[in-house]
Amino acid sequence: MVCVSSPVPKVTTSCRTRFHIFDQARELHRRGYLHHLVTDMPRFLTRRWGIPDDKVLSLLWSGVWGRCLQKAAQGVGPRIRDSCLRFIHDAFSSGLARNIPSETEVLITLSSFGLHAIERARSLGICTVVDHGSLHQRVERRLIQEEAKLWGLAEENVSLTPDWIIAKEDREFSICDRIMVLSEAARRSMLATGIKAERVFVNPCGVDLQLFHPVPKDDKAFRVIQCSGLTLGKGFLYLMKAFRELNLPEAELWFIGAAAPSAGLGALAQSLHHPRIFFKGAIPHGELHRHFSQGSVFVLPSIADGFGMVVPQAMACGLPVIVSENVGAADLVSEGDNGYVVPIRDVEALKRKILELYDHREKLERLSRKALEDARLLSWERYGERLCRFLYEVHRNHP
Repeated sequence: MVCVSSPVPKVTTSCRTRFHIFDQARELHRRGYLHHLVTDMPRFLTRRWGIPDDKVLSLLWSGVWGRCLQKAAQGVGPRIRDSCLRFIHDAFSSGLARNIPSETEVLITLSSFGLHAIERARSLGICTVVDHGSLHQRVERRLIQEEAKLWGLAEENVSLTPDWIIAKEDREFSICDRIMVLSEAARRSMLATGIKAERVFVNPCGVDLQLFHPVPKDDKAFRVIQCSGLTLGKGFLYLMKAFRELNLPEAELWFIGAAAPSAGLGALAQSLHHPRIFFKGAIPHGELHRHFSQGSVFVLPSIADGFGMVVPQAMACGLPVIVSENVGAADLVSEGDNGYVVPIRDVEALKRKILELYDHREKLERLSRKALEDARLLSWERYGERLCRFLYEVHRNHP
């Protein structure tokens, strides 16, 4: 537990949908820091994370119509869809600003969902922290634009962060007291845009060790697994190319999380087809550990990924991991010990590391054991300890 003198600050955290914030709120509550969680989700969901109803302020109607609007916008043109997205972001931020619980001393907002609330909190003398889950969006967008050019794709066929989100987050970053990110990669991207290092706090997510654990493997097949969306940013085309060129006997590649590549990428994926590449689609969260446990190695070759929660989840199921240098969870990788870190866009590096584990099963077993051992140190409890120490100091030093 965090050992600090009383009183601890009254912390209100907030989120549209869930992200990692429900876990964050639970850990704050366990340590007596949680004043309120403000969310647009119903209380029956927050109860699953052990958050008492009296600690939850649910902007439920905002969530209901926001999700309806988001779903309706899928069938319209990009300009209208973008306007709908902007309205949803601003509506939550404005709703949060109107509903900052009294006596709040520290307010945590998710980036792009908190500008109005941060401005109001500052006027009330409340300390403000922005929680940012990705690389800086300007850095990420540049990487995806480069990626589109490399694959010969028009930008209109690629999902890019809108200018207004980047501008809004830049404003949030400039006026808040501190910024939280999930990885050193995310921190470096912040510094690359001119944000001062002392304003950025790194706290990697935990993993639910009760949910993610190994179960017996059904066969002896060598199986590579990637769990993510099938978008340019996730680098899945490089893994397909590496697997196709290796053409290893009795090996399989599973993609979990999407049944098909995102729009504009289908033809590229088809050109890299291999009979032992399988698209498993979305798997219920509670069943992911069973699918991970059927793997031999987990690969996430993302071009831009602020953390990648699936990486510690896979490790907790006993899989060594191969990740790109731009995956935030590379912070968790001990080279050659529980996995490998490779450069982005490097098919040959992916092939070498996969082949090394395919050819040397004793090494594969050793890395698997170490990945599982290291994952057991990546609990949400430790995340909460680091978070509360940080918030205590931020509040204590707030003018």
